[in-house]
Amino acid sequence: MSKRIVSILLVLFMLMTIVACGKGENRGYQKNKAASQIDFSQKPVTITYLTIGDKPVNGRTEEVIEQLNKILIKRLNARLDIYYVGWNDYLQNYDRTLENPNAGIDLVGTGTDWLDAWPNVINGNFLPLTEEMIREYCPETFANVPKTTWKKCSYDGSIYFLPENEYTQWTNHGFIYRTDIAKEAGLSEVKSWDDLDKYFECVIKNHPEMIPWDFAGDSGVPALGYIMSSMKYVPIYEVTTYGLWGEDLNNKGKIISPFYKGDEFVEYARLMKKWNQMGVWRNNVSTAEDNTEEFYAGTSSVAQHHTQNFFTLIKPAMRVKNPDVGVKFYWFGKESGNLMRLSDLHGAMAISAYSKNPERALMVYDMLRNDEDCYRLLRYGIEGIQYTVTDSGMMEKPSGYNEAKDGIVTNFWWGRRDVLEIPDSANSWDDYYELVGSYEHVAIDYPWDGVPFSTPQINAQLSEITAICDKYIPLISTGQYDVGPEEMVAEFRNELMKAGFERITGQLQRIYNAQ
Repeated sequence: MSKRIVSILLVLFMLMTIVACGKGENRGYQKNKAASQIDFSQKPVTITYLTIGDKPVNGRTEEVIEQLNKILIKRLNARLDIYYVGWNDYLQNYDRTLENPNAGIDLVGTGTDWLDAWPNVINGNFLPLTEEMIREYCPETFANVPKTTWKKCSYDGSIYFLPENEYTQWTNHGFIYRTDIAKEAGLSEVKSWDDLDKYFECVIKNHPEMIPWDFAGDSGVPALGYIMSSMKYVPIYEVTTYGLWGEDLNNKGKIISPFYKGDEFVEYARLMKKWNQMGVWRNNVSTAEDNTEEFYAGTSSVAQHHTQNFFTLIKPAMRVKNPDVGVKFYWFGKESGNLMRLSDLHGAMAISAYSKNPERALMVYDMLRNDEDCYRLLRYGIEGIQYTVTDSGMMEKPSGYNEAKDGIVTNFWWGRRDVLEIPDSANSWDDYYELVGSYEHVAIDYPWDGVPFSTPQINAQLSEITAICDKYIPLISTGQYDVGPEEMVAEFRNELMKAGFERITGQLQRIYNAQ
């Protein structure tokens, strides 16, 4: 059966499932037995949910939460409030908020690979849970999480996370590029970093109106992407977001760091030095502007992001803003067939250790995740204002919808379920299923869930390592330094050595050996 047919069948199945759910007599979630213990004569309990994102100012989110709270009060005598941690310095502010016993947080959106979930467990900021507690107060979620996954959510015998195990997403990064420029460069598609090199050379030669890539130099993603394209490297995200340590799938059993040893990072540094000399980015990367908006406008030739953003945001927006331009996605690891599925703990929910109502918080979460009416309100807003659903089960924006005036920000990324999602008609589904078809041939499950690399001993040693990476990786990634790339990488590695890099590597190896 061809990939095209498989993709069509997948889409049809999704649509049929959604339409069937929408037409059912009971769209709701079965009443939680624990709700019978609630004293409804008391004032409703407010459950505060912490998420990452800038607080909206147009008043529409408050309208949605008001509608949601009518359901929660009736069913659980509870109200939901949202606490936003803004994107600016979000990780530092997130950790600081969780450490504050007076912050009034109950539900906490978290992630082991980007939001310090394990360090916050170790620091006592999350409430330890038992199977009995989850089964009683969060029964539908409990029933839909396999035992093996609950084990991955555990530390020292207690469960700390409610995983997002029923939602499919791909956040693997790469470059979104223009098909017309690829053709100019003699490429049928961009399939490697060597192809990117040819692509940028073509832009510099033929398109003086463009900054090939308006890179701000503030991300370690390209460095890790180059390494994962060069070898079968699977990074451990729980230890550092840079992916400094991991394993070579062709030499399993040994914890390594291509950042610290080997040729791959040196080769990356050479290429970045070359791109800087070519003029791929600005002479002063600190003056970089919004590269995605420049990509739409035709003043930059690529956007660097992940699969989810490509098919849900960037390609759909390009169809509107620059409809004559075709775009495709080159994903890091394509040439080596190196790709990991996302961890179920990338978007998990935890209970604050300082919550005054942890049982009610679990009950509220169970409804948000499993009751279709609550789910749609929190994910999409009010039907007719933020969205409409077509007869075929696709989501569209209502006539006259304006994002600035009508949009909402709830950022519920911590309990999504495929079965309750509404496919957005604006998304580029053909591209998505083409990519997923290729992903499924090579993707492996994230291998490090449940391996206790994030220990107090290791975490205490990481601040100096992270500071060194914060200094050197952006510098190496822009090539804007006076010495040769080999010298700069050697200097970086020497600083890591002095900070105890080899000692930490040995500690990680011992943890791995004990599994």
